[in-house]
Amino acid sequence: MSNLLSLQYWFNLNPGPFLPGVLRVGQVAIGLLLVAGVIAWIFIKKNEKDFLIQRFWQKLQFFCFAIGIVTLLLVLARQQRVSFLSMPFLLFLVFIGALIWIFFIIKYLTKTLPKKRDEKVAREEKEKYFNK
Repeated sequence: MSNLLSLQYWFNLNPGPFLPGVLRVGQVAIGLLLVAGVIAWIFIKKNEKDFLIQRFWQKLQFFCFAIGIVTLLLVLARQQRVSFLSMPFLLFLVFIGALIWIFFIIKYLTKTLPKKRDEKVAREEKEKYFNK
């Protein structure tokens, strides 16, 4: 645990490969992200009529594929002992970036989507009376 608090650990250019248990957890997490990206792709195709929901699934799909692939590359780089790319700090940056990205996806889902849906209903209600 004291390793996590030292800058020498976070910026170590060659920290060595992951322990087998940690590697297995990472592989499962990366696999789940990629499967979630495929599931989001299915929901994109399913919601072709509702652009707002389709946009949410597109955001989620891009997030899952991007974070999954970048993390996979960083884990592979560490297992192969590639000097610069195996720094633990890079995985930490990906984790922080993923948290920020999730925040914006949730913000879209909770704030932007209902607002745009209400605007769409109001616009359709207006057009109903003006297009006669």
